[in-house]
Amino acid sequence: MNCTTTTATTTHSTMASSVPRLDTAGIAALLGCTRQHVTSRVTKRVDFPKPYINVSRRIRYWRTSDVKAWMERSI
Repeated sequence: MNCTTTTATTTHSTMASSVPRLDTAGIAALLGCTRQHVTSRVTKRVDFPKPYINVSRRIRYWRTSDVKAWMERSI
């Protein structure tokens, strides 16, 4: 692995960790519902923001700002 790739990867992961983000439990807390409801209904809505980070099929993160903007549009 060359240094350029390593530097770019480090920069990306540092930037990703500095962005305020929510998992499904965090979204549930904001909405006042259960994590299961968020997983089965809310995140499947076509107007809900796409995940910012997909770690795996079960672990995903959304930007807090995207979720809050969606909440304001939905009310």
